[in-house]
Amino acid sequence: MTQTLKSLTRSAACAFTASAMLLGASTLSASAGPGMGNNLGECYNNWIGWCNDKTSGYPNECYTKSLKKCDQTHKARSSTIPPAQLEAMKSASLRKAKRVEAAIAPAGTATR
Repeated sequence: MTQTLKSLTRSAACAFTASAMLLGASTLSASAGPGMGNNLGECYNNWIGWCNDKTSGYPNECYTKSLKKCDQTHKARSSTIPPAQLEAMKSASLRKAKRVEAAIAPAGTATR
């Protein structure tokens, strides 16, 4: 009886582990995002495009966090780029970001 219980417990643990791995893999692939690119500019552009597709538009955390992730990934290569040039690269990439449409109230309906 003890052997049967051990075998049953082991089978249940394996099944649980397998289902957790499948769930984790499907969740990871759904939120993984684009590749990090071969250089910083490519990384910025990949993530800006991904955020454009997955969010309502700039500004939001997707863009901010993604650019920081690119900075961290390409830190070794980007450390030789002057800070002003890095900011220019970010600005150029963010120009491609989809902007959130601001709602404008018709004249005469503004609250006081």
